[in-house]
Amino acid sequence: MEHRRAEGTFAARETRVDVASWQHGSWSLGEVDAAAPATIARLARDEGLGAMPLREAVYLDTETSGLSGGAGVYVYMVGLGWFEGAEFVSWQGFLREPGEERAMLAAVAERLAAAPGMVSFFGKSFDRHRLEDKMRIAGIEPPFAGLAHLDLYHPFRRLTQGTLPDGRLQTMERELLDFHRTDDLPGSLAPAAWFDFLAGRPHRLEGVFEHNHHDVLSLAALAAFLGRAELEERADGAPLAGSGCQRAVALAETAVDEEEELRWIGAAFARGAAGEARRRLQVREAHLHRRSGRTELARAAYREALEECAEDRHAVELFTGGSMVLERQVGDLEGAHQLAERALEVGVRLGLTAKQQERLRERARRLAKRRAGSAAPEST
Repeated sequence: MEHRRAEGTFAARETRVDVASWQHGSWSLGEVDAAAPATIARLARDEGLGAMPLREAVYLDTETSGLSGGAGVYVYMVGLGWFEGAEFVSWQGFLREPGEERAMLAAVAERLAAAPGMVSFFGKSFDRHRLEDKMRIAGIEPPFAGLAHLDLYHPFRRLTQGTLPDGRLQTMERELLDFHRTDDLPGSLAPAAWFDFLAGRPHRLEGVFEHNHHDVLSLAALAAFLGRAELEERADGAPLAGSGCQRAVALAETAVDEEEELRWIGAAFARGAAGEARRRLQVREAHLHRRSGRTELARAAYREALEECAEDRHAVELFTGGSMVLERQVGDLEGAHQLAERALEVGVRLGLTAKQQERLRERARRLAKRRAGSAAPEST
């Protein structure tokens, strides 16, 4: 359909799907109603998202004529999605020629400005900046300042890190939503499709429209998934897809209080956390026990972690933390000094910065002096 505005004309395609009956893979778009905003805010590390209702947000995905920015690159298609009563609207603004850019951008800015927030996938690094740049060039006020923005890429990387082949949107939708695209036009071919259209050559623009439409629907379904991560099940009780172990790691590393963090650390260990994630959690568990005065638990945690590996980069923190426990909570200066020396030895071998090494060296010197002082005989 052609749209006319004060800024000019442009084209847009609108597709409506029934929220209750439409299946995107194994998910219904209506499942956003069961998503917990607090879980989304936590996993996205953005408290402001706790007040953004998914039903009122705008879901954004763009198609551009190139990956770089600047005046020579066009955002020739903008896919926006929103809930409207019992339907989900997929709106796709499209440039039939570059001169329609200002009108389409004005319509996009208007829709975003009226929403309490937006949802994208990698949009904080790409889509937002491309639109913002083009809007400023066109003399349109960008709507992004102060607009809540859920970029799904970052929380889903936390939830799936090391368990999926990559962090692409299509990988997430396939593995987590059970949505499989057929005859999908790769994003790398989308610019050529538009240029072919502009030149009057045979083109594959219909594939671009379909690709963009599916992207927008996936944003809504993945937002619903994200909001159930803490409960680890869907509203009907079905388990969430994906790695339960990595989910526990992500929930531990984004926990809002110590008790919950320790609970998820325990769950991650019980589910077989390994490698770098396990080492991070071991350090964190030991530090939490030490800072809370749980001396024996802290000593056991440091000891177990160091028995697994006393030579990697986490060993410096573990030796240092164990030294603190012995010095401040046990009063064992000799043991504290020995662990401080081990921390320095490993730090030097691992090539820590000169400043980091000096801090370790200073701690070892201080403990050596305290140890010597405590062993000196009292004067008469």
